[in-house]
Amino acid sequence: MEIKTFETSYLKETKAALKSAFFHKGSHEFFNEWEFAETVLKSDGYLPELCVIALDGETVIGYNILTKAEIGGQPGLALGPLGVRKEDQNTGVGFALVKECIKRAIELQYPWIVLLGGEYYSRFGFENGRLYGITVSDNEFENDHLQIIFLDESAKNTTSGKLIYCDAFYDSEGNLL
Repeated sequence: MEIKTFETSYLKETKAALKSAFFHKGSHEFFNEWEFAETVLKSDGYLPELCVIALDGETVIGYNILTKAEIGGQPGLALGPLGVRKEDQNTGVGFALVKECIKRAIELQYPWIVLLGGEYYSRFGFENGRLYGITVSDNEFENDHLQIIFLDESAKNTTSGKLIYCDAFYDSEGNLL
């Protein structure tokens, strides 16, 4: 497996990997991660150096992205979507993608990364955002799943408020996708 920076020549393969990871019959009503991979390329939050893929030969088997975000006016990053082809899940691909993105974010001196996700992310040091007064919406379920990792310890004392994602995460009426 090789981790490398995403290039648009891998877009079709990347979308296929994400569809394999996320598509479930009837899931069309939910956030479409495989189309988001293309939408985010045109976003104000897209940072090419923080979008990575995992390759097995020339086949894209995983994808992860960090995009611009802010909390209470403080800039940082949002993780996701992270996706690994169904047949390659539970093999360390997702772990490697997240570790690479965290490493790159530290090198670029970003203070924090947030995400909406489950217990999986605690292995990287993510904590519940509520501990720091961070919310994403009025939806308690979303707020319960909002997690943050501080890459700069001093940011713990200055980061609180509402998370605002880049424009790609919102529909035309401004609702979080």
